[in-house]
Amino acid sequence: MTTTTHYENANFLRELAENLPRILPTSGSDKMELLQRLADEELAQAEYDDWVRAKVAVARSDKQTGMSTDQVRQLLRDRAEELRGGA
Repeated sequence: MTTTTHYENANFLRELAENLPRILPTSGSDKMELLQRLADEELAQAEYDDWVRAKVAVARSDKQTGMSTDQVRQLLRDRAEELRGGA
């Protein structure tokens, strides 16, 4: 599901909750509360998706030079040797 879909679902569920007394006059407030809670969950999912997408975009735009696997291994070996008291 896309972020847009989550926002659309949240809006639909909120509108449905607001119109429920007119659509089903005999329905209790528990159904309205359930629809509101589902809308809140959809909105939370959309916000989380937005947050993840923003984090990924920042990570992708980071042009900082990384370390190769061999460099990381050597760094870890050197650190392990240092902690053993060898260096």
